[in-house]
Amino acid sequence: MDSLTHIVLGAAIGEAILGKKIGRKAMLWGALADTIPDFDVFASCCTTDAQQLLVHRGVTHSFFFILLMAPLLGWLFSKWFRKSEVSWKSWTLLFFLGMFTHILIDSLTSYGTGWFEPFSSYRVSFNTIFVADPFYTVPFLICVLIALIAKNGSPKRTRWNKIGLWMSSLYLVFTIVNKGYVYTTMKSAFEETYLPYADFTVTPTPLNNFLWMSYCKDELNQNFYIGYYSIFDKDMNIKFNRICRNDSLLEQFKNDESIKILKQFSKGYYVITMVDSSVYFNDIRFGQMAGWDDTDGSFPFSYRLNKNADNSTALNRGKFKISLSEAFASLVKRVKGK
Repeated sequence: MDSLTHIVLGAAIGEAILGKKIGRKAMLWGALADTIPDFDVFASCCTTDAQQLLVHRGVTHSFFFILLMAPLLGWLFSKWFRKSEVSWKSWTLLFFLGMFTHILIDSLTSYGTGWFEPFSSYRVSFNTIFVADPFYTVPFLICVLIALIAKNGSPKRTRWNKIGLWMSSLYLVFTIVNKGYVYTTMKSAFEETYLPYADFTVTPTPLNNFLWMSYCKDELNQNFYIGYYSIFDKDMNIKFNRICRNDSLLEQFKNDESIKILKQFSKGYYVITMVDSSVYFNDIRFGQMAGWDDTDGSFPFSYRLNKNADNSTALNRGKFKISLSEAFASLVKRVKGK
């Protein structure tokens, strides 16, 4: 999930655990605890853009890291803030829950989270929520801000913090149930169109949990079938478009170390495109923008393969063929159903 979401969640956890003991400072330390796993971004100074994709959400997002760091940080904070009278156990619980909830909600996205690092490179991804979902974050943020403004120890502060935690948790439950419904619908659509679907995946489209994308490899494992379905659709006939992987465009980069890393990161779900003589590696797990209207829609994850290209924001840089406002309007229209 995005950084703001982790800060809000951590602040709410901090308030719930230590709010009555140290007041507003609990939100600060909770936000810190929930942000710690993302300190792996500082490794970018000594890694390539491609390597950073695997470093991020790697060992710092593992159970091993949490079990090691939570008691250590708990002990350090109990020594640094002896006058606060917060016990080692309470500090440890704060850091454990902060980091644990971080890797938990990260695993719900399609990026992949290294729960079992450094013992296994397997990445966990449940594909129930997009990496940035305002329907989850914004209401939660409002509740936490109201709690932050309220006086220390007041019932209003506790009440709004609990409302935020309950609302956000229920939304996550909704996304899980929603995926189950969409999965069943997509499976039926694959069966009706006689397309291969042994390994098909469903994942939400950018910024919402109402419009979903499903994709699977074709019989030769060279191309993909991609289809879209909104839970508000009245027309249940889902159209699946075939998109070519275009591996031939990788020939000129066959000795590039980044290719191997990108293939591992994408789990083989990628297509190669060329725009203005630049070649892009697109991870289809993050969906398309306007792909529901145009089979040639741009991908939010777009890694430029040309020499000396800046890919530090590959996940956010999608080369859209239309303006962001047009892309957003198209998304809203498609979410409403057809």
